[in-house]
Amino acid sequence: MRNRFLLMVLALVACGPGDNAPSGSPPDYVGQTLPGNTAQIFAAGFVSTEDGELNSVFTPDFQEFYFTRRGVPVIPPRVWVTKRGPEGWGLPEAVPFDDRYSAIDLFITADGERMVFCSNRPREEGAPIRGDHDFWVSERSGDGWGEPQRFAPAAVSDFEDFYPVVTQSGNLYFNSQRDGPGANNIFRSSRVGGEYGPAEKLPGPINSEYREFDAFVSPGEDLILFSSDRPGGFGRADIYLSILEEEGWSDPRNLGEAVNSESSEYGAALTPDGRDLFFTSSRGGMEDIYWVSVDALGLPGR
Repeated sequence: MRNRFLLMVLALVACGPGDNAPSGSPPDYVGQTLPGNTAQIFAAGFVSTEDGELNSVFTPDFQEFYFTRRGVPVIPPRVWVTKRGPEGWGLPEAVPFDDRYSAIDLFITADGERMVFCSNRPREEGAPIRGDHDFWVSERSGDGWGEPQRFAPAAVSDFEDFYPVVTQSGNLYFNSQRDGPGANNIFRSSRVGGEYGPAEKLPGPINSEYREFDAFVSPGEDLILFSSDRPGGFGRADIYLSILEEEGWSDPRNLGEAVNSESSEYGAALTPDGRDLFFTSSRGGMEDIYWVSVDALGLPGR
């Protein structure tokens, strides 16, 4: 059976990097040299620092790069951004959401106009900070972002819900700890009539008796990249790939040593042009953002 992931990547790459960016302004990936077939740290000292960085995404036009920074003393995790201007990329700065609350695991929609993220802010004004994270959405407002509103309230739980991804159909994928202590599984909430319904857990072989989390799902919902601590990996958590075939999801394939290490890898996401895989790794002793060419994923025909 044909490898649908390969077809998706080739289709994305065929667009050309300039097709997602304003005329005369092709992506330069925050001034970094394109990676090869071995994962390397991204923008060391600029994006990846002595703090913890994770969950990174470009906007579709490649003019903004967003990520989460955490581990800063007395400051909750926050979303940061560097923007490309006439003189290059500006210094990263925190997106000015209310800094009393965390903002983590962001996703930028395909039109670049909405940011979905996770936060422990209260569901109702005046209530205390929550002990778990829900989904929130902010819409573009001028050069910034508007006040966050609750997103897909029927899908969330009173446990940790993280890493939202919205597909072309509007369906929502995420991971949740609602199945009990130590559990982490990947769920989907279908968007019907403009509303999200209760979430359903993805079947095996995606979910297992082990922890599965941080799922990147292709726009057409026929590919999934996710992290798991199932046996047989290289470290504490590895990134796996599965394709939706006629019989269901294929057996997940470990992405191998080009991506995974003896530490934990998670937060996988493809760039909008399909050329590179971004992810987070703790292999250097702290959380940093890494990237690698899709050529390293061992796909047939590449």
